[in-house]
Amino acid sequence: MIWYKFHIGDYRTSTTHLSDAEDLAYRRLLDMYYMTEQMLPLDPVLVARKIGLDLDITESVLGDFFEKLDDGYFHQQASAEIDRYTKQVANNRQLGKKGGRPPSKSC
Repeated sequence: MIWYKFHIGDYRTSTTHLSDAEDLAYRRLLDMYYMTEQMLPLDPVLVARKIGLDLDITESVLGDFFEKLDDGYFHQQASAEIDRYTKQVANNRQLGKKGGRPPSKSC
C-alpha cells in the first residue's frame, strides 16, 4: 500500500502514554506493516534496524501494539485495512477488464 487512512483521534487516544521515541517507533512500524502488506518479522533486532530505532524501544512498542504469532508480529487494524485494500484492488481490476465502471444512469 502506498497510503492508508490515519485516524488521528483513535491514534492519539491509544498512544498518549508513549514517549516521543516510542511514538516514532509505532508510526514507523505501522508504515512498515502497510508498505509490505504483511506481518512484521519475528526478529526484533532486524525490525529495529529497519525502522532505525533502538531495540529496547522497538521491543516495547511491538509488545504493546502487536500480537506475536508463530510467523510474525500481527496488527489487527492494519491487517483489516490491508484486506479491504486488497479486495478493492481486485474489484477495480475486474472492472477494468470490463472496460471500467459502468456509466451512471441519469434521469
